[in-house]
Amino acid sequence: MRKFALFNIFLTLFVVTLGALTRLLDAGLGCPDWPVCYGQFIPEHNQAATEFVHWQFDSVKAWMEMTHRYLATLLGLSIVIQAFLLWPRYLGVVRYLSIFLCIWVVVQGLFGMWTVTLRLWPPVVSAHLLGGAITLGAQFMIWRVLTSNREPRLRSAWSAFALVIFLQMALGAWTSSQYAGLVCPDFPTCQGNWWVDIDAGVLKAPRVDGAEYLGGVMGMKDKMAVQWLHRIGAIAVLFMFFYLAKLHFQQRRSLLFCASFLGVQITIGILNAIWLLPLPLALLHNTFAMLLWLSALNGMTAKEIEFEKEKPMEELLA
Repeated sequence: MRKFALFNIFLTLFVVTLGALTRLLDAGLGCPDWPVCYGQFIPEHNQAATEFVHWQFDSVKAWMEMTHRYLATLLGLSIVIQAFLLWPRYLGVVRYLSIFLCIWVVVQGLFGMWTVTLRLWPPVVSAHLLGGAITLGAQFMIWRVLTSNREPRLRSAWSAFALVIFLQMALGAWTSSQYAGLVCPDFPTCQGNWWVDIDAGVLKAPRVDGAEYLGGVMGMKDKMAVQWLHRIGAIAVLFMFFYLAKLHFQQRRSLLFCASFLGVQITIGILNAIWLLPLPLALLHNTFAMLLWLSALNGMTAKEIEFEKEKPMEELLA
């Protein structure tokens, strides 16, 4: 069961990464219908494809989208099998999380459908991106409890840190869904400004009646505010980590994992701004956000003291 749970972690991470790549390549509407692609399960250019007058058939984007769908379906099947295997053998959080994942993977599939049918509407796209993080986190917790035989500490600084990271991922998802990743090509300023006014405009997400939402419809000022909020969120994560390290300095291994992923993630975020969001770095930014999220969840089941000082020789001899 531990190996199967670990397999599902890697499969989930792969599906989430492939979903991020699909978005970064603007292939989210590579198939303008759901669950088929241009009316068929094997995408190809034929008479049916020409009926979609608002979209021109692109084989690469179509296959990218369908591959993501098929692998997500495989993940859903694997999660259901996992639940059937875990239910009679385990009690407590493992059993509940396995059932939760069976339900959640259906919800995540609905978000995927609405992403297409609602033409990349930002609230749905953001929910779909965060849904992948929730799926990965729940699957990781199943594996972690199985391997450590410890229930997660929900009322702890680690859980608060995980929540702050999740909120920052929500800001990142909103930044991506609003196409605001390139509006501040400098750092630490944003188009030369040391502060950007933030108002209710950051929540604008009008429904588009036309063909697509590609490129977004939000104005430049509001996009700058969205990007600025994401940067403020990164500062909040950093300060929360320092507070966590002060409270749980004995958990050095868990803190080291978090510090490593956090340092890489901040560096990638800065480079994405000044290098104008190159595809490999943008994809890594998503992946390391997930790894940072998992490192926080890992701390919820870590030992209170991971490293103990060596006892003096006199005490050992006594």
